[in-house]
Amino acid sequence: MVSRALAGLRVLDLTRFVSGAYAASLLASLGAEVIKVEPPDGDPYRAQGTTSAGGESVLFMSLNAGKRSVALDFREPDGRRALERLLGTADFFLENSRPGSLARYGLDWAGLHERFPRLVVGSISGYGDVGPDAAKGGFDLILQAESGLMAVTGSKASGPVKVGAPLLDIGAAISCVTGMLAAHLERLASGEGQLVSTSLLEFALAGLGTVAASYLASGELPELLGTHSPTFAPYGGFRTADGWLVVAGAGSEDLWARACKVLDLEHLVSDERFADNAARVRHRDELSALFEAVLSARRSQDWLHDFEQAGVPVAEVHSLDEVLSSRQVQALGLLETLEHPRAGTTVIVGPPLRLGGAPLGYPCAAPVLGADSRSLLLAAGLSNLEVDELVSRRVVVEPCS
Repeated sequence: MVSRALAGLRVLDLTRFVSGAYAASLLASLGAEVIKVEPPDGDPYRAQGTTSAGGESVLFMSLNAGKRSVALDFREPDGRRALERLLGTADFFLENSRPGSLARYGLDWAGLHERFPRLVVGSISGYGDVGPDAAKGGFDLILQAESGLMAVTGSKASGPVKVGAPLLDIGAAISCVTGMLAAHLERLASGEGQLVSTSLLEFALAGLGTVAASYLASGELPELLGTHSPTFAPYGGFRTADGWLVVAGAGSEDLWARACKVLDLEHLVSDERFADNAARVRHRDELSALFEAVLSARRSQDWLHDFEQAGVPVAEVHSLDEVLSSRQVQALGLLETLEHPRAGTTVIVGPPLRLGGAPLGYPCAAPVLGADSRSLLLAAGLSNLEVDELVSRRVVVEPCS
């Protein structure tokens, strides 16, 4: 049976874009009721991305599965009062606005905690909520550059290269959810909510932790090394006759010797240039050229067999279609099929964890804009007449309005 540990708890999701939206969806996969509060025109990602289905953005649907939608303008006093009703029913509040920008609406931590002391507030930003850069906005691309991640990604020929997916956004989302769950456990004991804050910069530095540790100890800046590691060698990508392999032949001196044996380069084990891992890192370019000269003579599949037989970690660089259709992804249940009222049958990647041996999954597809505006506002204490009046002024939006 799939665990729904947060069943009975409500999340008010005031996020946009990637990091906050994904964090809220993860809370939905854990069983919480997540109410996405959108402006009357909807989350910007409803109109973004390169692919749509039934007029719905696939980008938006991939980030907002499992939620309900209330469309209201909280900048208007009546909209803010309606939002206040919903806040009174919530256990968690999640936002990813620029730090300080929600204070004018009483939706900053101080204002929320004063009115709703049990509320756990999750906040994701680009640079963190303190310091000289706190007020700056930050997208994944921007923080990949400013965090130093791009300075160690790419090669001398390519220059700095961004990671091909918004990993800082996703990492910050998972970090925030981890903190919110910890805050919830604390609340169970103390009765008090607290602020959980994280940022793309903080997650980026966590990811760079081992690289940063070497620099902090030695003072030597890592170079652009393409697929190779600044810490280990041989540990990176090598061209074969028909593609690319990554070889992790540096976990131990035994692994290094075994990798050399597979390639019939056993004489390198006694070569002074490669006497230990530190020496191999210093002479990485020479070592990589020697490895690739041999690897490029045969197909990837041939080398895969030989390295695996020798117990050396190795992998072929797979395309996305190969990964999504793989038996391993299918066994983990990572692809989830959901039914959307407008887009029809959609397939998205599910949550990246399993509980009790089963994938979590999302309770439903992403919502249509304002799909639950009326029902949730009625449940929060507004009357049908009050909702009608808000809809007539477009302070609140329903699917047919």
